Amino acid sequence: MNGTSCFIVTNMKSIIFRGFLYMGAAGALAACSPAAITYPTDAQISAALETQFASDRHSAAARDLIRTLGGEKGKLRYQIHQVIYRQGAYEARYDAVLVMGQPGTQSLLGLYGSMIPEAERAKLPQASLETYEGWLRQQAETLKKTSAQQAGALEATLELLGKCYREQQAGAEVTVMQGLGALISPERSGLYAEKLALPDTTARCLPA
Repeated sequence: MNGTSCFIVTNMKSIIFRGFLYMGAAGALAACSPAAITYPTDAQISAALETQFASDRHSAAARDLIRTLGGEKGKLRYQIHQVIYRQGAYEARYDAVLVMGQPGTQSLLGLYGSMIPEAERAKLPQASLETYEGWLRQQAETLKKTSAQQAGALEATLELLGKCYREQQAGAEVTVMQGLGALISPERSGLYAEKLALPDTTARCLPA
């Protein structure tokens, strides 16, 4: 083999060697790169949140309140705003929206009636929204003599609930909570939701 041939063979070996080095480095980088993250859909997150709300023993009072305000056909809808990957789990930021299953006046009738002691309610001339609201406003006036703070809270609650529900019809949507959060984790049967305490969570259209 002459000098030129030797040079060509040596150069080819060098090129092939560098090629294998490049392929090895590319493979190592691919192995170290994170796999593509698959996010759950809004429907999957909502289903996990529905299961959590329905089964949480600490949410019994909240379920009763939603049933009173929305009626038997009412339901919560979860409006998902943001989903953040958290090392194998997902943090969901969302609002809770009440889909009305009855007219708002019926919701107020049931809620105001539950706010009046049974013995006092039995003395009222009729079971109407106007009668119940009148009794509660009179109660607020009476409270001003002993607890201005409680009186103010009751008056504010009546004003808020009236604005939120009085004109609503069945099928209307009312946002009841904003800035909610939950950790959504995979489990054998699907997804598991755990509520998160967030500082910017606010209640809307709910009794104080």
